[in-house]
Amino acid sequence: SYTRGRKGYSLYSSAKAATVNLTQALADEWAGKVRVNCVNPERTGTPMRTKAFGDEPEGTLLSSMEVARRSLDVWVAEMTGHGIDIRRGDGPAAIGGGH
Repeated sequence: SYTRGRKGYSLYSSAKAATVNLTQALADEWAGKVRVNCVNPERTGTPMRTKAFGDEPEGTLLSSMEVARRSLDVWVAEMTGHGIDIRRGDGPAAIGGGH
């Protein structure tokens, strides 16, 4: 939802897009001192999501554990300025910029 706005989600989508842009800007500003990356998981099975959308078909959502596991991979990587998309069945895919 950060790459394309959706009807009814304008504030949410624009905040996510701003977070990716901030990640890239801070990575440039803090280059050589701090690594800055942003993890962007697709729809993830959480209590908040269930409350908002109800039960969804099994296998259509990422698990929280999978997001955590892949986030750790990003945390230890020697890269900065990346937005990492996490999708079911895929390894993380970097988007935009980066060093």
